[in-house]
Amino acid sequence: MQRYTEFEEDEENGTVVARSQDPTTSAVRFELGFAEWSEDSGNWEELLQYLLEDMLGDELSIDEDGNAVMDVEQAAAALADSPHATDEQSARAVIDYLADRDIITVDGSELTVLRPPHTYDESEMDRAVKMYSNWAAAFDTLTDRINTAVDRVKDAQERLESRSEETTDVTEHLNDLRTKREEYQQEMLSIAGDRDVDDLDEDELRRFNHAREQYYHYDNLIEQAETDEETIPDPNPEQMDLGEVIEQLESTEQSFKIQKQKLRDRIRTQQLWPTEAVNASEQFTNVLSVMGNVVPKKERMEQESGQDVLDEIRGSSEQAKELSESTQALEQDDQDIITES
Repeated sequence: MQRYTEFEEDEENGTVVARSQDPTTSAVRFELGFAEWSEDSGNWEELLQYLLEDMLGDELSIDEDGNAVMDVEQAAAALADSPHATDEQSARAVIDYLADRDIITVDGSELTVLRPPHTYDESEMDRAVKMYSNWAAAFDTLTDRINTAVDRVKDAQERLESRSEETTDVTEHLNDLRTKREEYQQEMLSIAGDRDVDDLDEDELRRFNHAREQYYHYDNLIEQAETDEETIPDPNPEQMDLGEVIEQLESTEQSFKIQKQKLRDRIRTQQLWPTEAVNASEQFTNVLSVMGNVVPKKERMEQESGQDVLDEIRGSSEQAKELSESTQALEQDDQDIITES
């Protein structure tokens, strides 16, 4: 529940004084204006972005109804380190003020920051439009996260490409080892010729064993290098190509931008829609109806059946069609008479 429930707005000084029903809780003063609109965005978006950036992915979670919720005390602790509050007490007052203005919801120990737009009915449109602004702020935060992730992936990609260039040196080294092993193989064949080892004299056997020792040396190095891939497990055996990761992140970012723009358009429509003029137009029409002794259209909508109106229109259309056909027939008869004469 809200800790601060009374808010005194001092427009002259540009401040809000928040008071609690608990007499032991001190009043808190903070700047006025961040719960107001600024064109097609809410002034509270910067504050909300700070909170989302700090909490997103950790304390922030999505419940079964699609609401983004967090613990209100943890939210106050996070907000206390922002430019929007001086300590946890003032941060909690700011949170309660936002709740009082239907921008967020505080229910028990839970703070609801985001609520799916489709869950609002027509009677809640003012609150829904404020929530559009919250979602726009969330999309900005997520877009920043994506940009950071893309930079990290690109950095990893560059590092891997650099390592790939170094792998070329490894391949050359392996080829050198195979060349040396082949040299000592050939030396052993040259020493032995077509004879068995037991038939070699003492000097030949010494040189043969020296070549054989060198052959083992290079053969072992080659075997070790060739079996590295099998003995050292890959921590990400099913990892995607990093280029695909970047494409996925960037396409998601574009979707966030599109959704944010849609929300901005909804907010702009709400802010700019001439509600008073539309209502006035309806009233002016009603005045004319009264003066002309006709039933206003709203009453006719309520009193008359839609089917009756449809049948009447169809009947009128049929009569008009018959009249038109009759007129055309008379005109044709007149034309025939003129022609015959």
